[in-house]
Amino acid sequence: MFKMLSERKWLALIGGMAAVLLALPGFAAQSAAGQDPTKVYEKFLGNYEFDFSAMGGGSRIFEFYVKDGAFWIEYGFTSPGELKAVPKTVDEFTFDEPDDGLIMITFQKDTEGNYSKCRFVVESLGVDIVGDKKK
Repeated sequence: MFKMLSERKWLALIGGMAAVLLALPGFAAQSAAGQDPTKVYEKFLGNYEFDFSAMGGGSRIFEFYVKDGAFWIEYGFTSPGELKAVPKTVDEFTFDEPDDGLIMITFQKDTEGNYSKCRFVVESLGVDIVGDKKK
């Protein structure tokens, strides 16, 4: 069969196969993006309690939820923040807080492999605190 193909057809075949291979990552990204966000983030959703008493505050509840197809945090300091996934990670997120800048969120697993803790870091304020998921 290969002997029957002319050089031009052979190059066209190789070029077509290369184009298909190059397009595959894009198709995979589209299917992941097309997933139900609630299912994508369900392991992180819920309320987490943070103890700010060492910083002169009390206990605060941060809520993580999905709204309008996006992952959000409601933490009571300012308006809710839309979380953006950190590339090449599954449990790290960021958002830009208008007054304090970049905030880093990392969800942490317990010994059973469930996400039961959340680390909240605001470098501009020197805040690095871990909260526990409420059951």
